[in-house]
Amino acid sequence: MAQASTWNILQTLSAFKSRRRRDANHEHALRELKRFPSHLLADCQREELPLPRAAARPSRHLRIVESRA
Repeated sequence: MAQASTWNILQTLSAFKSRRRRDANHEHALRELKRFPSHLLADCQREELPLPRAAARPSRHLRIVESRA
């Protein structure tokens, strides 16, 4: 049981770190976009492809399960 619990903690920590890294990358990208002149951004936005919806992606949630052996 201790091994399964340790594994669940590691998975949860890994998911948290991945989410934090993804958020930091997103913030960095937004800061970089602000550096461009607005007229260039307007041109880019017209040619932008539609982004996939978040609902279309399968959600990945960790579930902590304790086995009672």
